Amino acid sequence: MTMEFEVPFGERTLSVSLPPETAVTILSPAEQGGLPLREALKEGLGHPLGAESLDYFLKDCEHLLVLVNDLFRRTPTAQILRGLDPYLRNITQLGFLVATGLHPKPSPEDLKTIFGEYLERYRGRIHSHDCDDDKQLVSYGKTSLGTEVNIHRLVCEASHILTISSVEPHYFSGFTGGRKMFLPGVSSRRATQNNHALALSERAQPLSLEGNPVHQDMEEALNFLGDKRIFSIQVVSANSENLQGCFCGDIREAFYSAVERAKEIFTRKVKQKFDIVVAVVGPPLDKNLYQIQKSMEHAKMALRESGIVILVSPCHQGVGNDEWLKLSEKFPSWEEVLTSSKEWSLGFHKLYRTVQLKSWAQIWGVTSLPPEILRRVYIEPKESLQRALDEAISIKGKGCNLLVLMDAGHQVPVL
Repeated sequence: MTMEFEVPFGERTLSVSLPPETAVTILSPAEQGGLPLREALKEGLGHPLGAESLDYFLKDCEHLLVLVNDLFRRTPTAQILRGLDPYLRNITQLGFLVATGLHPKPSPEDLKTIFGEYLERYRGRIHSHDCDDDKQLVSYGKTSLGTEVNIHRLVCEASHILTISSVEPHYFSGFTGGRKMFLPGVSSRRATQNNHALALSERAQPLSLEGNPVHQDMEEALNFLGDKRIFSIQVVSANSENLQGCFCGDIREAFYSAVERAKEIFTRKVKQKFDIVVAVVGPPLDKNLYQIQKSMEHAKMALRESGIVILVSPCHQGVGNDEWLKLSEKFPSWEEVLTSSKEWSLGFHKLYRTVQLKSWAQIWGVTSLPPEILRRVYIEPKESLQRALDEAISIKGKGCNLLVLMDAGHQVPVL
């Protein structure tokens, strides 16, 4: 009897069937339980880590800036703002800054999703970071790794800063959240470019913080804000109605506590490596090609030498940031990327990490993008998931083993 299953692909599903002798493991996000957001937030605020209470933090506040994520993170910002309403309603000078990093400016629809019912109340106080607007940036100094730290002026002007973020695995900084709200969240393009150049290091990996130069650089950037009063809310959310953790207080203590919880939620044990890994990209990372890298990096952690990764993502918003796509035109073959690591420019880390994998595995893609777009970034396009799997099994043999990694941008398989 054939093995049949479905995987999500945007607003529809893709159905496939496999030979019965193919050993298939489907790794879906586990049921995580947790607490309703209001309860989790109350619990976190009631037990601040390394800091006084939020009430105490705000009692002499003259000017509060709230940093929030854009929609490329699963942070339930609108619901958190509902829980914070009693704290914020009496702040006279209150502003919000969307920490976009290099991402596009949020659309009006995006802002409605981010701020929900509070958009109209705070509309005149909401700003979106623009990494290319030098007039809005203030220089703080240079890290030991050479990054010139330029941060949005609103951070400089505020007496108090409240960060709202989520913590989940990140493919070269180890984890999102914490220090990433400042670099790259509200930093200059050049600062982010310098920081991301460190992603070429072998120590810049998912789940890795100790010895990771990207993380170290971000931590040093945060040190420049040592005289700022910062209170942080960092949540662990597995895309359910509940939170799996809410950690509040000092930005570093909250971050490292959230990291430990994120490891429990997002890592999944596997007993072996696989001949074929199907990386199914879920929201919000299925929006564009730029975001597909995270899933590829997680998939390779469970892939055998000479294996095949099949990336499955609708990419319904197209390419996204296209700098790496333009950069690929400089390299007629993928092998040339490996010998050009010193020719750094923004987006090169994506090409470099892709060809690092391509040097020992095959990378295929099932998307809604034109085939030539995928080929330009060294991904072999496939017409359908069924045809891709049929071809992969014909290469690896009917007795091969296969992993279907659901929500591959967030789940990390570990041996």
